[in-house]
Amino acid sequence: MIKYLLDAATVVAAVQGRLPVVLRLSRLKPGEVAVSAISKMQVEVALRRTPRANPRYSRLLREFFEAVRVLDFRGEDAAQISSLAPYLPQDGSGPGGYELLLAATALSHRLTLVTDTPQRFAFVPGLEAESWAK
Repeated sequence: MIKYLLDAATVVAAVQGRLPVVLRLSRLKPGEVAVSAISKMQVEVALRRTPRANPRYSRLLREFFEAVRVLDFRGEDAAQISSLAPYLPQDGSGPGGYELLLAATALSHRLTLVTDTPQRFAFVPGLEAESWAK
């Protein structure tokens, strides 16, 4: 059963071998972790924009994405975004577009969002967000 939804920064940290993230992942079963199609796209675009990193990390990323479930963005996720609108901070300090997509995906699947910036999601009712970076 899936428990965690990893954002792009967490995927990158795992592939780069950052110890806190790798240790946390090592304690989980592969079926307990998912990545959204949005995060997968963000990581793949970043990899293509950094040609020096491409040969080094492309194989690791491919293996990572084969080992975890990739969740497509669905109609249920879109409906979650519209329900978040009243809670968005008026000063613009809240999450951006991709972050809202991740929050909605985590909510609709009842998953904990793993991100380096859980405080950006504090306004989202019912969303559990945590960092594995430390």
